[in-house]
Amino acid sequence: MPFYVFAWIAAIFFALVAIIGKLTSKYAISNSYLFNFLWNLFSLAITAILAFNNNVGLPSNWLNIIIAGFFYSLFGIFYILGLSRLDISVFTPLFNFRVIISVLLGAALLGEKLASWQIILVALIFIASMFVSVDEKLTLKSFFKRNIAIAILSTVFYSFSNIFMNKSIAQNGYWESSLYVAAITQVVLLATVFFFSKDFYQINIKSLSSTLAMSLVLALGTLAANKAYAINVGISSLITALPISMIMAFILAIFAPKLLEKHTLKVYAIRFTAAAIMILAALKLSS
Repeated sequence: MPFYVFAWIAAIFFALVAIIGKLTSKYAISNSYLFNFLWNLFSLAITAILAFNNNVGLPSNWLNIIIAGFFYSLFGIFYILGLSRLDISVFTPLFNFRVIISVLLGAALLGEKLASWQIILVALIFIASMFVSVDEKLTLKSFFKRNIAIAILSTVFYSFSNIFMNKSIAQNGYWESSLYVAAITQVVLLATVFFFSKDFYQINIKSLSSTLAMSLVLALGTLAANKAYAINVGISSLITALPISMIMAFILAIFAPKLLEKHTLKVYAIRFTAAAIMILAALKLSS
């Protein structure tokens, strides 16, 4: 199949991850720490099956694996917290902050100099993000809230995790890094048991099946994305960055307003415009 078919498949799967995650946090597992623990546990199991099927071995260097796993565990915690507390149409565009973080990390850690156009794009993404969080009050105060900070922090930890994951892949290989980073992540998340030990009663068929579905969809989306990126990075990145989960949330808001979220057309028009600006600026910044 052409690479863009894989890219579209990945984009749809990634959008479904956010939708399933939001539905799960709202109707199946209210404790975000329990949800994150189960989600990563299923992801580890799926990764292990794929890794052993690809003859995974032991890594030769553990340092970057441990660091990547630590930051990925923090990403997972803040990702689920943000997803459960924010609208899909707010949370998804904020994930474009990972491009800003990557650029700033390159400048801070690698001494890379920022061109004037890069600084302008960083400012543009930040300004647009303030509008993507507006509600019916149409005030920018909605951006300066704790839950927005949680969502942005998830992108910070994700960026750090990616840096050390890439280093580990260069040293140890793809499947070795994928498997053992997932394992370290799960070990770190054992420390969060204290926050959900009293909520084990929330584990039932519905919660397990929805969490497993989220993990499977993420795994399939990642595999499809890797297929697309292997042939064409630019167009594939553009397709996978499209706010499909926002479109899904908007459609659901029309036909099932009580399911996920419901806002006026004016609010959605502002959010979609701001999201489009963020995505285009992020793609230009990362090119």
